[in-house]
Amino acid sequence: MAKNVLIYGGAGQLGKAVAEQFLRISSTQWSVTSVDFANSIDGARSIILQGDVEQDITNVSETFKAEEAGFDAVICVAGGWAGGGVKSHGIFAGVDKMWKFNVQSAVASSHLAANFLRPGGLVVLTGAAAALGPTPGMVAYGITKAATHHLVSSLASPGSGLPEGSSVLAILPITLDTATNRQGMPDANFDDWTPLDVVGQLLVGWAQDPAGRPASGSLIKLITKDKNTEFIPA
Repeated sequence: MAKNVLIYGGAGQLGKAVAEQFLRISSTQWSVTSVDFANSIDGARSIILQGDVEQDITNVSETFKAEEAGFDAVICVAGGWAGGGVKSHGIFAGVDKMWKFNVQSAVASSHLAANFLRPGGLVVLTGAAAALGPTPGMVAYGITKAATHHLVSSLASPGSGLPEGSSVLAILPITLDTATNRQGMPDANFDDWTPLDVVGQLLVGWAQDPAGRPASGSLIKLITKDKNTEFIPA
C-alpha cells in the first residue's frame, strides 16, 4: 500500500523539488498531496488555498476527514524572506508578511499533522540557519524563523498533540539554489548553495527510514561547500 506525504507549500520551488523526489521513488510507494496557492507537479494531488488561513485549514481538514485520510509524513516548505532592520518603518509590514509566510504556514501544517499524521510519522518544518543568531539586517525573517525553531521544540515535547512515536525535525538552510536566488544574487558562488534535489533526497530518506532520522526536536543545518552538502545538528 502506498504511503502518503503532505507537502505544505508544494507549489513553490523547494516544494516541487521535494514532491518530485517522493514521486521519483515510485508512484506505488508514495502518494503526494500538495497544499498551496497553486498546483504542484504532475503526479501530485493539489489542494488550492484561498488566503484565509483559518478557513483554508478548516476546509482542508474537512476534506481529509471525509476521505479518512492519514499521512506518514507532513512536510512544510512554505515560507518567504524579507530584509530590513528595526529602524525602518517598513518593519511592521515586514513582520506581518513574515508572520503569515513563515509562522502561519508552520502552525497550519503542524495542526494538520496533529489531526492526520499516523503514529510513528514524520513532521518537518523549515527553519533557517541565520535565525540561530542575531539577524539585524533581516529582523522580521529572523524573528519568524526563530519562532519556527521554538515550534519544533514544542511539538517534540510530551503533550504536543502529535500521535505516538512521531518525529519532528527542522531543516535549516543557509542559501538554497533556486532560480529566484540566482536572479537576485547573480554574482554569488552557487557552489556553496544547497541544491533543491539534495533537500528532497534528505526528506525522502527520513520519511522512508525512521531509524535513520535524527532525534525528534533536532534542528539540522544544511551546509554546502564546493557542491558538497553536510547535515549538521544545530
